[in-house]
Amino acid sequence: MSADHSDSADDTALGLRERKKRATRNALADAALRMAADRGIENVTVEAVTDAVGVSVRTFFNYFPCLEDAITRPNHDNAERTRRAVLNAPEELTALNALREAIGQELAHIEEDHERWELQMAVLRESPALLSGFLAARGADERALVAAVAERLGRDPDTDLRPRLLALATIAAVRASVELWVASGRTRTFQSIYREAFASLAAGLSD
Repeated sequence: MSADHSDSADDTALGLRERKKRATRNALADAALRMAADRGIENVTVEAVTDAVGVSVRTFFNYFPCLEDAITRPNHDNAERTRRAVLNAPEELTALNALREAIGQELAHIEEDHERWELQMAVLRESPALLSGFLAARGADERALVAAVAERLGRDPDTDLRPRLLALATIAAVRASVELWVASGRTRTFQSIYREAFASLAAGLSD
C-alpha cells in the first residue's frame, strides 16, 4: 500500500534514519488498517499490529497515541495548509470555492492511493465514530475550517451561522464524494464526483 503523498513527496531529501522512521510508521498504519478491514477494529490490538510488523508495542506508541490514529493517519500539517489555502485563495472566489480548492489539493493524490482509501472506507462503514478523525486528517477539520472561513469572510464564528454552515457543508461534500467514488468501484474519477458535489452545493450556497 502506498504512503500518503505528503509522506512520500520529499523522501529523497530525508536522511536514512528519517526514512526508516517513516517506513516503520507506514508499515504500522498499513497493518492496523488491513486488520481492521479484515476483522473489525474492535478485534484488533496494538500487540497484534506490532507482532505483524516485528516491532515493540513501545515503538507503536512512539508513532501513534492510539490504534484509531494508526488507521486514520492524522497529519497535523493538513489543517494548517488548508487554512492558509482558504485565506490566500483569490478574492474573486466564493468561500465555498476556496474551500473546494483547498481541500481538493489535499486529496489530489487519492486516485494513486485507491487501495488504502477503499480499505479505510470499509473500516469507517463499520466504525463511523472514526469518521471525524479521518476527515480531519485530510484537511477537513471542522474547527479549523470554521475559523478559516470566518476569517476570510470577516465574520465572528461564535455568533454568525454562515462560516459554520459553509464548513459543515464542505465536510459533507468531501464525505459524500469519497463514499460514492468507492461505492461505484471507481468507475468515475474522484475529482469529477468531487467537483459535482461542490457544484450542487454552490447552487444553494454563495457568499
